[in-house]
This record gives sequence, C-alpha cells and structure tokens, in this order.
Amino acid sequence: MRKKFFCSILFIILLQFQVVSAQQDEFDIVRKNISNHLIQITKVTSDDLLKLQQSQKSDGSWSDIDYGSSAITLWQPITHLQRIKNYSIAINKEPNDKLNEQIIAGLQYWLKTAPKSKNWWYNDIATPLAIGEILVLLDEANLVYPKECKDALLESMKRGDPYKEKGANKLDIAMHYLYRACASKDEKLMDLAVNQLFAPIEFSTLEGLQNDYSYFQHGKQLYLAGYGVVFLMGEYKAASAVKNTKFALSNEKLKLLHTYLTQTFLRAIRGRYSDFNIEGRSISRPDILDKKNAIPDGYAENMLQILAIAKSINPFDAVEIENAIKRIKEDRPASFGIESFHKQFYCADYTLHQRKNYAFNVRTVSSRTKRTETGNGENLFGQFLADGATNIQRTGNEYFNIMPLWEWDKIPGITSRDYPNNLPAIIEWGENGSTDFVGGISDEKYGCTVYDMNYNDVRAKKTWFFFDKEIVCLGTGINSNSEENITTTLNQCWLKGEVKIGNHPSLVAETEKLENPSWIWHDRIGYYFLQQTKATVSTNAQKGSWKYINKGYSDADIEGKVFKLFIDHGAKPINKSYAYCVLPDISLKKMNKSVDNIDIVANNNEVQAVANNGLKMMQICFYKPQALIYKQLKITVDQPSLMLIKNINENQPEIWISDPSQKLSEITILVEMNNKTISKKIRLPDNENKGQSVKIN
Repeated sequence: MRKKFFCSILFIILLQFQVVSAQQDEFDIVRKNISNHLIQITKVTSDDLLKLQQSQKSDGSWSDIDYGSSAITLWQPITHLQRIKNYSIAINKEPNDKLNEQIIAGLQYWLKTAPKSKNWWYNDIATPLAIGEILVLLDEANLVYPKECKDALLESMKRGDPYKEKGANKLDIAMHYLYRACASKDEKLMDLAVNQLFAPIEFSTLEGLQNDYSYFQHGKQLYLAGYGVVFLMGEYKAASAVKNTKFALSNEKLKLLHTYLTQTFLRAIRGRYSDFNIEGRSISRPDILDKKNAIPDGYAENMLQILAIAKSINPFDAVEIENAIKRIKEDRPASFGIESFHKQFYCADYTLHQRKNYAFNVRTVSSRTKRTETGNGENLFGQFLADGATNIQRTGNEYFNIMPLWEWDKIPGITSRDYPNNLPAIIEWGENGSTDFVGGISDEKYGCTVYDMNYNDVRAKKTWFFFDKEIVCLGTGINSNSEENITTTLNQCWLKGEVKIGNHPSLVAETEKLENPSWIWHDRIGYYFLQQTKATVSTNAQKGSWKYINKGYSDADIEGKVFKLFIDHGAKPINKSYAYCVLPDISLKKMNKSVDNIDIVANNNEVQAVANNGLKMMQICFYKPQALIYKQLKITVDQPSLMLIKNINENQPEIWISDPSQKLSEITILVEMNNKTISKKIRLPDNENKGQSVKIN
C-alpha cells in the first residue's frame, strides 16, 4: 500500500515536472525565435558599434541625444534604446565584457531619467517595444545584471491596454506584452498577449481589416501602408515568434493575413515604389514610397524583412511573395509576374487597376469614409488627396519624394480651386466625406469608378473607365461660386525627358496655355483630349522642403523639374465638363491613332458612359433612373447605379451591376437587344458587402 502511494506521489511530481519543463521549453522557443529574428534583421557594423562605445559617457548617456525632449515626432530619446538594442544584439554574436557594462549603464540611465514624449505612441508603444526587445536579447545572451534593474524595466513596460485599442495600435501594445511575458516567464500574460496579437486578423466594420481586404486606421480611413504595414509586420513577427509552440497562428488567420499581403498590399506597389494614395499622412515623410530602402523608424518598416518572414511562415504558397521580392530588389523589372487585375475596394473607396506595364489607382472619399488625415504636424496640405487622386505609374518612381514640391491643389486627378498658395488643412485626424454616391464596379479585370464630389465649394461628377490600354476620365456638372479658377489636374510628376503636343509645336516656354490640344505625350504616357479643352502644361522647376509639409523634418531647400498638366474651367464655372483619355506606356508614334476604339456615349448630369469597341464593352454610370441606347442595345435602370456590359454586340451580353450609394436593396434592369426584351430584378449584397459588384445571370 505504501509502495503504491509512493509511486503515485512520484508520478504526480514527475508529471508536474514535465508540465513545468514543457512550459519552460515554450518560453525558450519563443525567446530564441524573437532573438534570431532581431539578430538577423539588424545590420550594425563593428565600426558603428565602436563609435557608439567611444561616444557613450560613463553615466550611460550620449551627448548627442536630448533626453529632455518631449517632441511629438522624431523623438530623440528613443535613439538611446535603439543603441542599447544594437549592443544587445552584438553580445549575442560575441561576448564582450565592456559592452555588458555599457548596456547596464545605459539601462540604468534610462530608468533614472525616464524620458517622456507628448505623443502617447512613443510612451505606450515605441518605448516598451524597444525595452522588451532588449530584455529578450539579454536573456538569450545570459547577461547577468541587477535584478532590480530588470524588475524596474519590466514595470516601466506596463503601458497601454490592448483591449482598448484597435488595429495596428492594439497589435503593437500586445507585442510588448508578449516581450514582457517572455522576459518574465509569465504564462498567463503570454496567453493574453497572443490572444490580443492575433485578434486583429479578422474582418471588422470599424478599424482594421475590412471585408474587401482593405485596411482602416483612425476611423474608416484608408491605410494600406503606414498602419497597414505595421499590421503586417507585427502579425508576421508575432507569428514567427510563437511558431512551433502551442501559441502558433491558426491556418484560418494565416490565410486572411496572406490574402491581405498578396492580393491587396503588394498590388499597390509598382516595382519598389508604393502608390502614394495608400500611405495616409506618411506621404509627407522622406523616402516613404521606396519599399526597398525606407529606413525603419517606428513608422516605416523594411518591406523585404516582412516578405522574408511571410515566406518563412507560409513557404508553400509564396509565388506572389517571391515575385514581389524580386521586383522590390530590382532583380526583375516592375512588370515581372504582374497580371491584369482590377479591384474596387467598396469598403474603402479605393480603386486598384493593374496591368503588366502600368498601374493606375484612384482614391476617393464618401460619407462612409474619411479623408487622408493631417496630424502631429504631418501632411499639412493633404486635405484634397481623397478627391480622386490618380496614381499613374510605369517604372514606379514617378512621384518618389516629389511631395515637398507639389502644388497641393493640383494633385494628379483632382478637381479643385486654383489657390495662389497651398491651402493648409484645418481639420486633423481625418475629415468625413460629404456624399454617398461614391464607389465602383469590377469583374476583377475591368471596371469603372464614380466620385460625386461636393467639397470646398467645388461640385463635380467624376468617373473613371478602366480598360486595358486606356483609362477614360469624364467629368461633368462642375460648379463653384469661388473666385478662384477651377482646375482638373491630369498629372503632376517628375519631368522625365521631352514633352510633345499634338497639333501644336513643341514646348517653347516652360509654361504654356493651350487652346484645344489634341494630345500631350510625356514619359511614354499619353493624354488624349476627347472634347475641346483649355489646358496648361508646365515643365518648370518647383521648390519646397520636407519641413514645409511635415514639421518634423528638415527645412533644406529641394528643387526639381516637374511635369504638370491641368484643365482650366475658369472662375465660377456653371455645369462645365471634361473628357480625356490616359494612355499609359504608349510610344509617340502611336499617339495619333490611339483612341479609335473609344466612344463617349454620354457625359452629362444624368449619365456618363464609355464604350470600348475593341473590347466589345461598355461601362455606365447612371446618376438617375433612365434608359441609355448604344447601337442595337438599350439598357434601362430604375435606380442610380453602375453597370459593366461585356460582349455588347452578341446575343447574350455579360452584365455586372453595383450600387455606389450602398443604400439600395434591389435594382430592376431592362435589356432590349435584337428584338428581345429581358427584365431582371437584382437583389444587391447587404450588410458588410454593400457596394460589391454583382454579376447578372
């Protein structure tokens, strides 16, 4: 009996030991995963390290850091922790007693001074993240240092509540919870951290990942990059940290994350440069569009690092990732691996149109979404970015670092008042849109986008029609009571080579006003005017500075030559219009016969429609219930809507329809063709899928 009792007790002890040992192994695996990642991605030369050591004072500080700074952006004290992290990585590679001493001195100085920023993000996110990485690295290196120092650092990390935050902010706070759990070997805290880390990988109707695979932050505001990249980096880092443990990311959530990365974010990058529309207020930061060389600073993330982690997490479904790495590294051209693709993000009011040789994307805003934000002294003039900004890229670098020089009322694609000077934004953190008839239609290859604009005393009905070689841009109902002239800008990008003008001599002056030009050609992009137009083309040098658009950066002068093309509608226009076609990647020789297949079927306040006879396709924007006739086809709708019709000359056309207002439950259409009449009542998507395109059987 006593023997059985003794054996039972021994079994229980061994079982408990195995449980503790397993838990210990889990923490060891997570710590090693984190440390290996940090060591792999951080490149610090021995010379850089030696300079840091030589410049560090005996009390652990550096004289070039203002520890009393409370700056909202570019907060200097965070550099102190970044240097200590570099030290910590170095001792993981090679033990160094002197570095050990300098690490401890640096940590103690930090605790003594306890710097604080006026920006909560530095206090609740950036600082505890940096401290957490340091603590994990020190444990991996088996550095012996005072327990009271580690305890104080762990205590200082207790900032932020992931349950109260959304999207990328939730993720960042949960990440430093994970670091703290790993450093303190707290399983309960680890469970909480992992739960909150992976919680954002789900569809949301507020901030975070949307049902159309767009991404929102700071309300319903487009942020595919910026916070959207923080989301990607954080989730992949977290997944990498806990792989091969019981905390590992589920396959279901991994698929959502992979789809957002490959089908949304990577499609908004041309070569190594992102669409400026997806960056939010980050558009006002140097180098932000460059996904190869953007310097990680807490806002920007190294895209190649993200892709490497994503590939390691999901190696069996990584063709798109591998192709993107080659494009970003410029091992392959911007066209490599690119297929024709068109998507309307019905949650985000964003259109992505991709072809092998170009990208043409459009950013709009509705009463359901927010304009691009101004805040923390950043993006000071960006209030018009959501008024139909068109990102036109061939090589990818057309807009790289041009923003300090931009005339901000002439952002490519927008219709705006022509101010004598740039107009500063007044409303911070995202202004609500004002109209609801905004959206698009798509069959995943073609589509059209509408923006019923009413902002800043400018009203216009703007629609873009997307084909393979042509994007037709129509505007009508352009009205304003303002004293300034109203303009529609076709492009404002870096000047690259010569500018040619159809039925006009080549440019004589750097700015020329043109009366009824037939077309203009620059950098293998053609702009063909489809109605009589007063246009202005400029190749002037423009000046600016990063500080001019973002208070946190240098006021050094920047100058460069800019290609700028816009239509002048005059002051106080009444029901003015425009019609032009953009022809990306076209030779000069082909310009004169480049739009023979295009018919402008209608461009008025009731309907805008374009037919492409080469593709046997028509795209229509109905602003009112009515009928439209084109050749043998008559289409009637009982509600405002968008329509895409393929095979228009055949007996059974393929028809797609959508409701940009996202208010309707059904639409009835009547199709009359070849003496046949078909009536259909179409049930529209509801709830989170409102605005989605529907194929009519």
